[in-house]
Amino acid sequence: MVQSIGVRLLDSAGLFQQLGDTVVLEALTTMVAPEQIAAALEATGRRERRRRRLPAAAVVWLVIGMGIWSTVNIPTIWRRLRGTLRETFRALAGGREPAKSAFSAARKRLGAAPLRQVFRQTVRPPAGSETAGASYRGMRMRVIDGVHLNVPDTPQNGAAFGRPGTTRHGQAVAGAYPQVLVVYLQEAGTHAIQEALLRRANGSEHSAVGPLLRQVPAGDLLLCDRGFYSHALLAQAVEQRVRVLCRVPSYVGLRPVRRQADGSYLAQVRPTWRQGKAEHPVIVRVLEYTLDDPTRPGYGERHRLATTLLDVEHYPARELICLYHERWEIEIANDEWKTHQLGRPVSLRSLTPAGVIQEVYGLLVAYNAVRGLMHEAALAENLDPRRLSFVHALRVIRDGIADMRNARTEQLPVLYRGLLKQIGQGRLPPRENRINPRVVKRTQSKFPKKRPEHYRSPPPITLFSEAVVMLN
Repeated sequence: MVQSIGVRLLDSAGLFQQLGDTVVLEALTTMVAPEQIAAALEATGRRERRRRRLPAAAVVWLVIGMGIWSTVNIPTIWRRLRGTLRETFRALAGGREPAKSAFSAARKRLGAAPLRQVFRQTVRPPAGSETAGASYRGMRMRVIDGVHLNVPDTPQNGAAFGRPGTTRHGQAVAGAYPQVLVVYLQEAGTHAIQEALLRRANGSEHSAVGPLLRQVPAGDLLLCDRGFYSHALLAQAVEQRVRVLCRVPSYVGLRPVRRQADGSYLAQVRPTWRQGKAEHPVIVRVLEYTLDDPTRPGYGERHRLATTLLDVEHYPARELICLYHERWEIEIANDEWKTHQLGRPVSLRSLTPAGVIQEVYGLLVAYNAVRGLMHEAALAENLDPRRLSFVHALRVIRDGIADMRNARTEQLPVLYRGLLKQIGQGRLPPRENRINPRVVKRTQSKFPKKRPEHYRSPPPITLFSEAVVMLN
């Protein structure tokens, strides 16, 4: 009886015709166009020759949806992708949703290559001349970093990605979960991820630096931590005409060649013996400084930065030292997509290596889409995109997806403008002059253990720029 009533309602109101029967997230299509997904499927040979209940394009959206609703099971994500109203009427008409095994088979059939291709096709660093905080003296700022993600403990994942390891009492100890290392290039001003490469848990981040650096346009400024410092990085950057500002490890010796008026000095960075004599030294400008604020980490210690920005007049030393701390934007981005977007004890859910790779790129596509909408909302409000709350934006988008899925086509432009307006209302207060101690609650970590005194660390006495003391 209920089924017949549902069928009559569908026939009389024509609701399937009004709602449509495709799987697409209208709220994200300005960032991830259906045409881009179709092109990715064509390029990777995954376009179907026959119609399936779970078409490849729909499965791509499903994997992206896993990055939006990371704590929700896949059948529920599918209902949200289809639209709750559509699925309600489909159930009334006697339809059934696919079984869990069908989703697993569809993801396996799709593979990882299409999601990698969709990620590459949808990357478009959104920052322009009108984007506040994205550039320094006309150079757009980019950052490189790496992050480890726990993956399910299956034999296949363990063999493919390996586990982090340590030694305890002279014995080798393997980590509880396999991990995948994601090394990525990000735009500092908008947090948009331009490129991401996956490595084994104990793999070297340095192996990804060359390919990532090739994605940086000439004339832009790359900020990176001491773990990425090397002659190879600097030499490649100079060849590509990319500017670099990088922290120098404490064990690296740099002999001054010429002292500069602002306290910096020029030095030669020589290739390692493994690189061979064919490589030439790279001239860098070294900025040595300390901090005289006893409340700040690194107080009284020697800090060194190396840069290929050699002009003292155009790039003052103190200005560059303060600018380097824009690198920490990537740590905020790590928190956004690893903690808030994922929010899982085991970061990913896929039981196979191909599924893990597929899921990572789906997650990054979803993250870039959220960040792209935040950038668009920030431009409308004349704000720095970093003044908007990622958590607020993610919640608004999750709600907006449902509204736009169930709306008529002619209503979508109005709903989209409302979506951006709501995102623009989630403003963060100006960042305070504060610090967080580098401690953790976990007992087994390279960082000191978090103690009661760390919960109420005193705020810095001065601004960072006022605490800098040049050493030469």
